[in-house]
Amino acid sequence: MNSEFVAALEQLNSELGIPLEELIRTVEQALADAYRRAFDPPGYVTVHIDPATAAMQVTSRTYGPDGEEVLNPLPTEDFARMAAQTAKQAVTRHIRSLEREKAVTEAAEHRGELATGVIDRVENGTVHLDMGGRAEGVMPPEEQIPGEEMRPGKPLTVVILDTRRGARDPQVQVSRASRLFVRRLLEAEVPEIKNGAVAIKAIAREPGLRSKVAVHSDDPSVDAVGACVGPKGVRHRSLLAELGREHIDFVPWSDDPATFAAAAVGPASVVDVVLDRSTNTALLHVPPGQLSLAIGKDGQNARLAAKLTGWRIDIKPASEQAGAEDPT
Repeated sequence: MNSEFVAALEQLNSELGIPLEELIRTVEQALADAYRRAFDPPGYVTVHIDPATAAMQVTSRTYGPDGEEVLNPLPTEDFARMAAQTAKQAVTRHIRSLEREKAVTEAAEHRGELATGVIDRVENGTVHLDMGGRAEGVMPPEEQIPGEEMRPGKPLTVVILDTRRGARDPQVQVSRASRLFVRRLLEAEVPEIKNGAVAIKAIAREPGLRSKVAVHSDDPSVDAVGACVGPKGVRHRSLLAELGREHIDFVPWSDDPATFAAAAVGPASVVDVVLDRSTNTALLHVPPGQLSLAIGKDGQNARLAAKLTGWRIDIKPASEQAGAEDPT
């Protein structure tokens, strides 16, 4: 150890704002661990560095027959050669640790926001993204859009869900499959949503297949659905370009459950809605020729309508209703 090393610590203190005492404690602990590995002395090894002179003192703490604490000075001649390198490595690790902590903190401040990244690698189905100097983005299979191609070098827009400290580097859990991702895309694409003129009331989503978004405006002069679709459908197309094959239906929200349920099964037309509040079921009668449209492939349209409205959706052809009411 020498005065140049202490000067280097003081420079780090000035440039990075890391307290000198903290740096010295880090070095002392690293040197004690290194000494113990190299010489395996008895007792608990401690290292003390004098900030003024850079002098290093190594001691071991043992206990005598009567339990009294005994401090034993340990030789440093053979250790001095490795001390400087060990100290340098310790400070480097400490700085990296602080940088990781900073990255986690910064990412946590952006939780719930859109971010961009580039796919670095795919391991066991989990996508790892370079987030541009921040913590590593991690997208497990359940947060990916099914069927979407994931290859190294591909840029991706994601939403930040949470942060976690990995074994080596801080990690940010990101998603493209969550409903929040669709919400943030809409906020970014539709000015009326961003400025509050249009509100997103509910989102139902089956990633990679279809989403239904209920929107509303308190201003009668604002067409909430039209604002989301955009002039000549430009905003809708921009969303579809980001989501790939996934289709988006915009549904006008209503505080009347029957009206909302009827709109939710669009593009099918609804003849009549009967609400059973005891079972939270909405029975929708549709023209016979639109039954399959209302239900959707594999029941998808009806299923999303149920998620969107919070009602159990039962769809029947209008002719069944007429038959039930006709005694003949």
